[in-house]
Amino acid sequence: MFPAIVVALLLAEPAVASPSLTVVSPTDDALATRAAQTPDLPVALTVSAPPVARPGPAPVVSDVLARARSAWVSADFVTCLGLLNDDARVMEALQRGERTTASRTLAWRVACKVGARQGDGAKRDAEWLATLQLPVPDDLGVMTPDVEVLLTSARRAVDAQPRLPLVIRSPSRDAVVAIDGRPAACIVPCRMELNAGVHLVQVSADGNSPVARPVTVSGDLTELDLVLPPADPALAATQWHERRAQGASLDEGRSVLLLGIALRTPRLLVLGPSEEAGLVRGALAVDGVVQARAERDDVQALVRDLLVRGRLMEPSVPLWKRWPFWLAVGAAVVASGVTTAVLIANRPVITRVELNP
Repeated sequence: MFPAIVVALLLAEPAVASPSLTVVSPTDDALATRAAQTPDLPVALTVSAPPVARPGPAPVVSDVLARARSAWVSADFVTCLGLLNDDARVMEALQRGERTTASRTLAWRVACKVGARQGDGAKRDAEWLATLQLPVPDDLGVMTPDVEVLLTSARRAVDAQPRLPLVIRSPSRDAVVAIDGRPAACIVPCRMELNAGVHLVQVSADGNSPVARPVTVSGDLTELDLVLPPADPALAATQWHERRAQGASLDEGRSVLLLGIALRTPRLLVLGPSEEAGLVRGALAVDGVVQARAERDDVQALVRDLLVRGRLMEPSVPLWKRWPFWLAVGAAVVASGVTTAVLIANRPVITRVELNP
């Protein structure tokens, strides 16, 4: 009786809380369900549907420019400037990538200030339009000749000045920099040469919320350090869909990171078809970092393989290699006598030495 009790106690494993693991297959829900049914695992598997992308911002429809143009035609320059004389309108257009809207806003400000006899203000706006390297709007054809002269001379004066260096840094990995509403220019740390004056710097990175900041470029060197806040799950879902649309693989590191944020899970198992027919490919990530990748022809075998490689599960070990087994054998020997122990202890040791010729 005693040996049997000892064996049972030593071989029994203590009950511990099972860690949870979210399983998702963006291409096949049935595959994720099958994986979650893998028996005898030390983790609890939960199936999740792929995240839904957040709808993009609605197009900005505004009649401000039309009203300002109508006021200019009526020589109501006070009303015109009341509609346009806010730099935030220009920055907002640049942030949306609407460089033509920003150009029209500044050009009509110049026209209204020329009409209101505000020469210095008109010159500043013309120079800012040139500093941002904005295209000359088609509206220029209906403005007075002196407006066209002012815009042209401002462009020549700005282009004649030397460009000044701007350095942008961010701790966010692979953060992309865009300037003045143009497409992305470079990856941090980023150095570029710009016209002196006010510019809009936009920095974005997967897994982070984008940041837009006006900066005045002047002097020998202008430096800007930007810290991007973490992306919320909805934004991470949108970024994940964008990476997928760009051809990123299911188990690519950044895609898996975004998927984990979008699904609000620290442990993630991503499954999908392999490029090789008949195989299933998967990746295991913990806290956004891929711990293991593998391919198998059976999804449940793949789950076990990934858990072992990711150190969330011990590999299967034969009973005779487990230390509780030998403790149990020793206890049984003690209970039944010492003869067997003596025989084992006196067993001769054989050493084989092989020499390479």
